[in-house]
Amino acid sequence: MLPKTLFAQTLTTIATVSAAYLIFSFSVIGYFMLVPVGKQSANDLASLMIFSAHKWTETSVEERSKFEQDLLKDYQLSIAVDQPIESVNFKPLPYYYFLESSLKSRTGKNVSLKISQDINGVDWYWADLFINNRNVRIGFSSSHVDAQPPLVLILLLVVGGLATLATAAALVRYLTTPLERLSENALRVGSGEEPELIPETGPEEMITLAKSFNKMAVQVKELLSNRTTLLAGISHDLRTPLTRIQLAIEMLPDDADPVLVDGVQNDVNQMNCLIGQFLELSKTLEKGEQQTIDINKALDDLVNCAKRSGANIQWHPGGQCRVVNNPMALQRIIVNLLENAIRYGSGHPVEITYSCNDDFAEIKIMDRGPGIPDNEIESVFRPFYRLEQSRNKENGGTGLGLSIALQLAEINEIKIQLYARDGGGTVAKVTVPVKQSVLQI
Repeated sequence: MLPKTLFAQTLTTIATVSAAYLIFSFSVIGYFMLVPVGKQSANDLASLMIFSAHKWTETSVEERSKFEQDLLKDYQLSIAVDQPIESVNFKPLPYYYFLESSLKSRTGKNVSLKISQDINGVDWYWADLFINNRNVRIGFSSSHVDAQPPLVLILLLVVGGLATLATAAALVRYLTTPLERLSENALRVGSGEEPELIPETGPEEMITLAKSFNKMAVQVKELLSNRTTLLAGISHDLRTPLTRIQLAIEMLPDDADPVLVDGVQNDVNQMNCLIGQFLELSKTLEKGEQQTIDINKALDDLVNCAKRSGANIQWHPGGQCRVVNNPMALQRIIVNLLENAIRYGSGHPVEITYSCNDDFAEIKIMDRGPGIPDNEIESVFRPFYRLEQSRNKENGGTGLGLSIALQLAEINEIKIQLYARDGGGTVAKVTVPVKQSVLQI
């Protein structure tokens, strides 16, 4: 399974391909170059050992001492008569296996190398050869075979792999760092925060991308500012004619049609409510001040306020749970969800619970209303969207409550979930990150 980040994926791919290529290259070099050279060198040494053994058996006893000295001096070979040796179960180099194979092919008998150490601690390898009807033990020191191809291959593989990996890591980090910055700032734009401008450095493509994003970030910021100003301005300006209409209603003669007056009054009240929510919506586009919030106390205050308005709420205060967030935003989210639950709860009590752990606080607002179909859950967060069964004057509502709650939640890193409640109704779950606050249960 590949890592998720672009840097990790790119680096893993480059490292894998580089390692595979290095292994393949060294395998080819070893098979087609080092192995043939090693076999040929082993054949030459085997021929020299057999020739020297033949020569030694043909030399008189008086001349053998000088022959052995010359053999050791000129060819680093030694002939031993009584030398304590032991069998070699493991040869550190393939070369010794090649030598055994070559000796066997030349003598027609199995030859196994044996080992001993001289007074200097140097290893000597010996072969027992049956020459001219007698056994001749001839050997060479390990220094005779100075080359160590496996060690060379391992060093090349390790050093080459590390150098390739380090270079690739530096290059990939150089290329992906601007993309990571771009991704982080894109998320900030999506959550309504002001993004930081990306440095316009690096390759030409990255400079072009950075310039485009910086231009877009400035335009988005201006667009949000203009939208907020326009929304707040229109909502505020509408209050003036509404005030006049309200004044005109109050000045109507006593014999005015009461049904007509009540209808106009209701329309004015709904427009005032709608304008108030527009103004509230315009304030949700910026992240508020972060403070420590006692969840238990905040919920207790909101529940008591709702009960004074006649709401039927089941609430059992629990232990203290403190989080760090925007208190006004969290209060507005809870109030909107609570009003929604009361409005569409079919007159049944609304239940509120909360729980805490080291990572987050979880608040649940549960009603026994008609519920929300699964395919409508995302839609109810859209501005002015209302389910068919709630489009009536008795329930009221403007369709902005959940939209405002969602925008506040996204800006303040709060999560809202709606899902069906067991036994009927809806559960609104609000998850607030604890961050660095103190948790007490």
